[in-house]
Amino acid sequence: MPQNNKVYITIGRHEHYGSDTAIERYDMLVAYQTGNMLAAVLPPCETVYHSPLARAVETARFEALGLNCNHLIETEFLDEDAPKNTVQKFINTLLQNTSEDVRYYHFVTHLPVVEKLGLPFLGAGDLCLLTADNWSEMLAENFTVQVITAPPVLPEIWHKLAITQAEFDKLSSDEIYQKVKSLL
Repeated sequence: MPQNNKVYITIGRHEHYGSDTAIERYDMLVAYQTGNMLAAVLPPCETVYHSPLARAVETARFEALGLNCNHLIETEFLDEDAPKNTVQKFINTLLQNTSEDVRYYHFVTHLPVVEKLGLPFLGAGDLCLLTADNWSEMLAENFTVQVITAPPVLPEIWHKLAITQAEFDKLSSDEIYQKVKSLL
């Protein structure tokens, strides 16, 4: 369980590609569950940063809903084709300009970016939790790394949605978002 005096970054990989949506419909619920799980154990999330690619945008939107974070920022610095030094400079600049009262940021990106940062392999929807004593230590890369696997959708979410699988499979991502949001 994270300690209250630490600072945190989670760097997550987007969910699985969808055939007619940016990510699979089920993974929209997984992303929400991921955000909900993180919100239960981490300080309030200051900002969710994400790549401009549709699968990252959609993953970030549902994770932010679970995190109860209304501050989403799209940045090309998290795009899968961004050079390593560009990604690192973006994160370093963010950390250098972070006030002491901020304790948690979340990033949604792609496997190539995770690899460029020297973090462990992540499956779709998985994330790395970076924990440090303060932002200076995080900036100096004096942090611990924990891989967190995307959680399954809890049965109570399905129950609360009160729709059949066939009905769910016909919903747009916006309709799913609104249904999940109405559960809050």
